[in-house]
Amino acid sequence: MSVKKIVSKRTKILFSAAIILAAICALQFLLELRSPQKTFKTKELPDSILVDNSGASLVLQKDEGGWTCSGQKLDGDKIERLTKSLLSIKSLSVASRSDSPASLERYGLDKAILIEAKSGGKDIRQILVGKESVSGSQSYIQFKGKKEIYLVQGNFRKDWTFTLDDIKEKQENN
Repeated sequence: MSVKKIVSKRTKILFSAAIILAAICALQFLLELRSPQKTFKTKELPDSILVDNSGASLVLQKDEGGWTCSGQKLDGDKIERLTKSLLSIKSLSVASRSDSPASLERYGLDKAILIEAKSGGKDIRQILVGKESVSGSQSYIQFKGKKEIYLVQGNFRKDWTFTLDDIKEKQENN
């Protein structure tokens, strides 16, 4: 009888340990699903980008010859970097789930830069860019029509604040 009790006791301990390990694995899996980090990707390349910064609007257009704005040829490298930043936006966390006036002001979205990227006339990305974070390497954005305000990797505020002179192709003097 003592052998049966020992086997039974060992079986119960092993079974309990297996259940505890399974619960820990399930909990880790569920927590990963709720990770605040998220990447918003689009595979479509824009052929038109509207940038509206405090009423000063620029429309960047792509054609066979490259990018232009108001008939001016644009610096291809600068526009390429800007375009890439729109294709994959890495969110570090949700800063707010409210689009109340107080939240918009807190994250600089009351004075947002509007960026609308289109491909073939179809909207592929519409974001509002708020202020930069304290570190300066992140910024707050909101996808147009959504309540959530995200802290994202990259300083969108600095990158998307420019004039036509800043992005037009520089002419070489002979």
